[in-house]
Amino acid sequence: MDISVCFFRTVEENTCMLLRIITCLFLFVTSGRMLALPTDEASLEAEVTNPQKHLQAAITELQRIAPQFLANAEKERDGPAFLAFLKSENVAPILLSSGSIATPFDQTLTALRNIWRADAKGLDDPHELSTAIAVALTFSDASWPADNALARYAYYRDSRIKGLLHPMFDKLNAWEKRYVVRGGGNGSYNNSGGWDDNALTWLRDNVKLPMKDYTDACWQAPYRLNNVYGDSIHGSNYYLPFTHVNGAKRVRDVGGVCGSLSHYGAMAAMANGIPALTMGEPGHCAYAVRTASDEWTPAYTLSWERGLHCSLWPQRTWTSLVLQNKVLAERYAHEKSCSFVWLARALQTSNPALAESAYRLALEAQPLNQPAWLEAVAFRQSLKPDLASWQAMHKAAITALTDYPEAAWEVLGQIEKSAIPLLPEDQKINFLLDYHRAVAKKDGPVMWHFEKSLGDQLALLPADSTIQLAYFEAVLTELSASKSWFAPTIAWGQNQFTKTPTSSDAYYAALGRAFSSPSAAGNPDGLRSALRPAILAAEKSNNVSAFQTLGKAGISFQPKEPLKLEAFPGDLLSSGGIINPSSTSGWDSPETHWGMLEATGGSFHTEKQVHASCIARLGKLGNLSGIIIVNSGGGQNGPRQIPLQVSISEDGKTWTKVFEATENAEMWRIPLQGKAPRVQFIKCERSDERSEFFHLKAILAYGKRLQ
Repeated sequence: MDISVCFFRTVEENTCMLLRIITCLFLFVTSGRMLALPTDEASLEAEVTNPQKHLQAAITELQRIAPQFLANAEKERDGPAFLAFLKSENVAPILLSSGSIATPFDQTLTALRNIWRADAKGLDDPHELSTAIAVALTFSDASWPADNALARYAYYRDSRIKGLLHPMFDKLNAWEKRYVVRGGGNGSYNNSGGWDDNALTWLRDNVKLPMKDYTDACWQAPYRLNNVYGDSIHGSNYYLPFTHVNGAKRVRDVGGVCGSLSHYGAMAAMANGIPALTMGEPGHCAYAVRTASDEWTPAYTLSWERGLHCSLWPQRTWTSLVLQNKVLAERYAHEKSCSFVWLARALQTSNPALAESAYRLALEAQPLNQPAWLEAVAFRQSLKPDLASWQAMHKAAITALTDYPEAAWEVLGQIEKSAIPLLPEDQKINFLLDYHRAVAKKDGPVMWHFEKSLGDQLALLPADSTIQLAYFEAVLTELSASKSWFAPTIAWGQNQFTKTPTSSDAYYAALGRAFSSPSAAGNPDGLRSALRPAILAAEKSNNVSAFQTLGKAGISFQPKEPLKLEAFPGDLLSSGGIINPSSTSGWDSPETHWGMLEATGGSFHTEKQVHASCIARLGKLGNLSGIIIVNSGGGQNGPRQIPLQVSISEDGKTWTKVFEATENAEMWRIPLQGKAPRVQFIKCERSDERSEFFHLKAILAYGKRLQ
């Protein structure tokens, strides 16, 4: 705008024009548009270490993600006062560094403005301010109406002032409170579903427990498939007669299944100011409670396959939960890292080279900041750098993220997509192996679908079976000592390379070479040699899918005919599960473990032990009609299993004894109709104090599937 034109207008027009100019200048300066961007790496460092410039970098980022909101806010009566609040050192940087944010950012700022308008004075208290920021960030997407943010904020403000929350709530930062204020249905605002502010109030006043006991709060509500009127939980009438009761009390009075009970447990913790969340598992709903500042404890869980209903990063895995908790807890390192990222975004167009430097400095400030890694990789991809640049980044990412294999792969997979096409053919496999060399001895915080990394890497190689099998064999050799990833690698290879007789022979040959088997392709001894350690590794890591795949790979080692027995009514619920003997021995044949849960039977053989045992995880959670235990070993070896005690459990931790045999027999039939309504695990053990071998032919469970 040419200011000289003001001299050719009336005084009144000039006055109005000058006011508009001043307003525009204020917006430019405070939004960051006129901030001098760094010109070299030294000035980048200065921007981050200077508190005022750190704030200005946050303001620049606000302008980038919500320009229209800021422009409109300035025109409102209370706009300048709200913008002054928003752009203060206690708000803007915290708002932008408390986990992932929604873009556009307008709904977040609308929610925060609604809270500020209602309680500007209250926000002078840091406790209420951090709650307001957490609530605003929560009410940032379409499923969380911004108009409801004030009520959620008021609930936690008033509950805190009245001393009704757990004392730990006052120690939480804004990012931690995001796990608290997000109470709802499957992680979304769910007023119509009953998990609303009324439910929070009822849970706050009626479920008071020590923090760690909230992992068992779900069991305050009964597990019921049908209500008192006989209506199924899977129908629309289950809760219909009880709609006058708030959602939480309704679940405790009427009951429910895993979804209702997990929401009850998680919401009870959140209602009392304790971080918690619900999560989906295959055919199941579970939840988790943060029982210490650095520890999340799963509750009512049946699997390591967990999809979080609340995450502060785009990823929703358990690894992500553990990692984001660690990264965000490193407050000063994280704020510094975020500041470099904001500057990198501002520099992307005007100075791409310096933007790259800013991303590098962000990752040096906090090497575990996975979202910063992903953003830095995406920006580098837009620049199309040379191979050496990708190789250096690949090495740095492995070094930084090696203790978190799943998170590492999410970054490295993107780097490899760009690097592999630039590599000579004879170097590609070795480059891909760098990831496996790093993770082979790392378990990470939880099992994950490791086979995804194998599939993604395989897709980067030529569609030549010889090359792809060479890749598989090289990976398998690298991972042969890994207790976590060895079995899944074999299971993946089994699925990938046994679809035709030719590739199947080549796969087994690769197995034999990878494990130094003296046998050639197709030799049963060579296959057995490869399968045995893999099956034991699958059992040790409780990897059901790998155990099943490996067991089926060794189908030729199983008995050819089904056992002769009288089955109990219902499905064979043990089929598809996994066993875990208390030990193995030189007499054990792990390749036959799979048949232990199937109609053909199989075998296992422990070492000499006191209380030797075998735990079977059933393929399906079920209401049992009966169990059949088939003995093994005739003559003098038959009594080794006596006295035999059989127990059942839903979670593998709490056991109920249902049978004890004191006399030797070929098999034991244990009727359980009406006595075992929810069983996932069966434990068979010798209950006396002598040290002896233990071996059986089958652990078979029958009944009705519940999932």
